[in-house]
Amino acid sequence: MSSTPYHLPSISTVRLLRWMFGFTRPVKSLLLLACVLLVLWTGAEIAAVRVTAEAVNQIKSFHVSDDYHAGGMIGWLFGDTPSAIGLRRIVLMLAGFTAVIGLLGFLRETTNAKLSMNMVFYIREAVYDKLQRVGFGFHDAISTGELINRALSDLQNVRLFINSAVLITLEIVLIVGGYIALLLSRSPWVALLALAPLPLWTWYILRFSRKAQPALQSIMETGDRNVSIITENIAGVHVVKAFGTERQEISRYDSNCDEFFTRVMYRIRLFANFTPVIRSIAAASHLTLFLAAGILILKGRLTAGDVLMLGAAMGAILNRLQQISVINDQYQSAVVSGRRLYEVLHAPPTVIQKPDARPLDPGPGAVRFEHVTFGYDPSKAVLHDIDFEVPAGKVVAVVGPTGSGKTTLVGLLARFYDPGQGRILIDGMDIRDATLDSLRAQIAYVFQETYLFSDTVEANIAYSHPRTSNGNVEAAARLAQAHEFINDLPKGYDTILGERGTTLSGGQRQRLAIARAICADPRILILDDATAAVDPETEHAIRRAIRLVMVDRTTFVIAHRVSTVKNADLVIVLENGRISQMGTHDELLLREGHYRQIVNGQLYGDPGGEEQGLSLSHMNRMREFVRRRRHVLEAADTEEVVNEPEL
Repeated sequence: MSSTPYHLPSISTVRLLRWMFGFTRPVKSLLLLACVLLVLWTGAEIAAVRVTAEAVNQIKSFHVSDDYHAGGMIGWLFGDTPSAIGLRRIVLMLAGFTAVIGLLGFLRETTNAKLSMNMVFYIREAVYDKLQRVGFGFHDAISTGELINRALSDLQNVRLFINSAVLITLEIVLIVGGYIALLLSRSPWVALLALAPLPLWTWYILRFSRKAQPALQSIMETGDRNVSIITENIAGVHVVKAFGTERQEISRYDSNCDEFFTRVMYRIRLFANFTPVIRSIAAASHLTLFLAAGILILKGRLTAGDVLMLGAAMGAILNRLQQISVINDQYQSAVVSGRRLYEVLHAPPTVIQKPDARPLDPGPGAVRFEHVTFGYDPSKAVLHDIDFEVPAGKVVAVVGPTGSGKTTLVGLLARFYDPGQGRILIDGMDIRDATLDSLRAQIAYVFQETYLFSDTVEANIAYSHPRTSNGNVEAAARLAQAHEFINDLPKGYDTILGERGTTLSGGQRQRLAIARAICADPRILILDDATAAVDPETEHAIRRAIRLVMVDRTTFVIAHRVSTVKNADLVIVLENGRISQMGTHDELLLREGHYRQIVNGQLYGDPGGEEQGLSLSHMNRMREFVRRRRHVLEAADTEEVVNEPEL
């Protein structure tokens, strides 16, 4: 697979709607039941209106006999006169319809709620599953805040529309169709008047849609930025506090909220104009119908019962037709949200597993890069013609300036990405021929920035093998020099760690990460600058742990400190994505080149070294900048006007 830039998939609106309704497949039995209950409920409601109309006509023909005056109303009602018997029959029939409608309504609401929750479960499961499986290219293209928004808000918009489109639309069709049929049986002209507003409504809704969708798209994009700002601020709260930039962060969030408010207000104005027009058309239709009904009554073509039936029918029809505005609102939101969900669920993989892929062949862990070239963008390669071989069980140190491609190189080994040219072999097998699960099960990563989950210490160490025994977890912790400080925690291995392990020191987090890698029992170990951000004492403890872990394992070490790499069996120096030097520490010290500059810079303070100190004049400028910046912040608290310093 070539290293092409990442593109999100697109889809037409018609295909998008078909795809969204595909979410009903897992709940089709519940959906069918909901539709059947809706049909029965609608039929019972329309039948009740018809019976009521007939009852009014019959009641007009009833008369009270003499026995009413003798026995009173109760005696007459339970008497055996034809009028009393007819009235009792009507009352019982209406009571029966009321009970049936109530029962069906209860069953409808219960079924609809269950349908909705099951649909949310299946969509969320699909989204979360995809987020776990999609490649790094997708996560590079979409921010964390945007993904959270898509997995929550967009999912709800799609769910609401699917429910509305299926059940509420079916209810509208059944109610309007049923009552129109009922009116046709009494007066065709009245039925035609009831249908008159539909073409006008359809035209206005289509015209409105062309403006609504772009407005909703802009709202969701601004909402994504809001969530991203909050997510970043919470994750980086220590940086914000350390630099005293709370006002700056509040200002950034307020600015985005103002933009969000402006776009929401535009949407509100759009829908505020839409709903009154729909209701005005409905009201005009209602008045026209009653005018026609009045004329027909005067001509004797409609009875009192017919007028009652007309009022109930038109109330139900207009009430349902006015819901078109609600469905249209949900439709516009769902089309935009559905497109964003589609981009997640149909995101192309960064790496593709072959249909005939097989588990990685067993072996000791020999690694070979054969003329590998890679670029996140094919027009700009990050790595050029990387070619080297590492015997099993050896330690390889990868050094070089920032941005030279060190982390990218080891990421290719785990198939986070695929090279555009060349191939990578582990124990003689092209890693593209291996299943991803079997490949990554044989590679353990210890990152510079350790991520620990909000779970117990034991669960974090046994992350790759959750069912491993307590003995294996403790053995891994001892090997990583972590057992002692774990025992000092309140509940030892059962202690719940804070989010990202913030309750631990940097060195403790790093040793837990090493223990996690040991517990995975990998064939290949990758240490990405694992000691860069710790103090010398902690670094010494971590290096001692790493030395124990590297025994009989092929190990890649990314590091800047000479003390970390000098004992490696092979040192690879990367510059501008190319291997500029390769050999042991002692061999490279004898050659002119970047590696010797690094060593001289760290050991002897040679200005040619990579990590040379800052010049005195630059340090003085930095101190002056910090002093003036602090003065600006203090002035802001007292509302004094002070110009921002320039570095």
